[in-house]
Amino acid sequence: MTVTEHLYDIPSNEELAQLVGAAAPHFAPIIRERIAKLVAALPPDHPRQPFLRGQLRRMDELARRGEGAGERDLDLPPRPSLATGRPPARRGGFSAPAEG
Repeated sequence: MTVTEHLYDIPSNEELAQLVGAAAPHFAPIIRERIAKLVAALPPDHPRQPFLRGQLRRMDELARRGEGAGERDLDLPPRPSLATGRPPARRGGFSAPAEG
């Protein structure tokens, strides 16, 4: 038994919610590993197993797909195609220096 296992019991629901609630995609594998250790430490019929296994699936999904919370369609004007071969029209007052 490690020191951590000896000193700290299985986290409360609130502590687990703090652990997984703010998980970012790049931390999901690390958090998943911590949860997997908790699952392995509990008996298979423990009442918290379903919740913990659900969080394992959630961390797998978050690590695989990333986070979509802030995604939305941007309201930007369409860009001209580069396939036409014509350079895009200039908008500013900048011009190339005269050759001479």
